Amino acid sequence: MDNHYSTLQTIYSIVKDDNDPTSFPCKPAQIIVRQFLPWDTILEHIHLLHQEGLVRLQQHDRFTQVNITEAGLVRAGSQSQAV
Repeated sequence: MDNHYSTLQTIYSIVKDDNDPTSFPCKPAQIIVRQFLPWDTILEHIHLLHQEGLVRLQQHDRFTQVNITEAGLVRAGSQSQAV
């Protein structure tokens, strides 16, 4: 699995149990504490996932919010079943 897809799996594990996972506001800090990667690597992964349409980014005054998209849910769900 490509490294940025491991970050997608991390985001998926955070939001998967929510009633509406695509609207669950995931903060980068929630991702960081679940991965043993440097912040700049995780940030690069998030940007790659955004470019692929697997997550949405929303910039707020003091933080960035990450939301998984339907395509991201499908991709992460299929990868978690394959593991």
